[in-house]
Amino acid sequence: MTHLSRARAGAVMETTGTFLLVATLVLEIVHHSLPAEAGLCLAAGAVFLVAAALSPETRRSWLAIISGMSLVIAVALLVRIVEAPLLNGLHLVPLTLIASAAAIGHRSDQRRRSLDRERTRARHDGEERERRHWARELHDDTLQELGAVQIVLAGATASSRPDVMKNAIEEARRLIGNQITSLRHLIAELRPAALDQLGLRPALEALCRSTSENYGIDAELRVGAEWDRFGAELPPEAQVHVYRIVQEAVTNAVKHARPTRILVELDSDEHTLSTKVTDDGSGMTPEPASAAMRTPPQAIASGGMGMAAMRERAHLLDAHLTVDSAPEEGTRVTLRMPRHGRLGRRNRSRPRSPGQYV
Repeated sequence: MTHLSRARAGAVMETTGTFLLVATLVLEIVHHSLPAEAGLCLAAGAVFLVAAALSPETRRSWLAIISGMSLVIAVALLVRIVEAPLLNGLHLVPLTLIASAAAIGHRSDQRRRSLDRERTRARHDGEERERRHWARELHDDTLQELGAVQIVLAGATASSRPDVMKNAIEEARRLIGNQITSLRHLIAELRPAALDQLGLRPALEALCRSTSENYGIDAELRVGAEWDRFGAELPPEAQVHVYRIVQEAVTNAVKHARPTRILVELDSDEHTLSTKVTDDGSGMTPEPASAAMRTPPQAIASGGMGMAAMRERAHLLDAHLTVDSAPEEGTRVTLRMPRHGRLGRRNRSRPRSPGQYV
């Protein structure tokens, strides 16, 4: 059962349990039938327990507590029916369930806060690492060539020979042209113009094209028949996250896997939007998702947070990210996102801080 279908089944069970409790209250008010009330409460407790098992972790403990309360009421009604106070000992079972659910909820809340702190550290370290990267790029490339232009022009100024001045001007023009190309490349990495002006598909086409031109790799974008119809649901911020995930996957393949071919796929159906990046490179031993979420802060500083950043972006999209790989068998990165407006609502509810990297 997929994550989406489990969530839907949990919601149905939660609604059913609520209906059973309401029916119990109605019987108590208008009919006062103890056996029927006990049966409905017992059924509600069981239904809420199943709903807790199917629902997301954030709701699980509360549903278990409601289940325990329903069972407590059922036991109380049973005591009234048989008029045997000793049956009050049965209350220990649902009360134990309530106590256990409360303890699990507390531990879950602590773990969630810990993960939020780790994600915050990862984001801040990622921002700092990006700043260092761009500072190094500007210093080692742009600043040095501009210094060379200054030296060439200074030499031309000191000379009165026309041929020397002409050669210096030509050299300065060449260096400035190199820097225009380099700065365009840096700007495209920071924020591709096609992403803002034309959307996700043209931006990914440009990414594949530049990968082929710069690295001699056969990079191709393949778009499913339904993507243009359903892909329009992606709000701009979600498109940025999808683009960065694909960009990171392509960059990892180029830098570490030595592939000859990279295939980027966009597809969709009635329930999900999916993006895949597949390469035929050397592959790797995939890291489990749980291990990625537990990546210590010291690993962030060492530069090993590419995969963690991808998973964080997938989390912001309420999406599921998987990495399938094996040595010498290539790598496939798959991102599956839910449809029906959840993406837009989730991204609008998370305003980006001024310093957050994109």
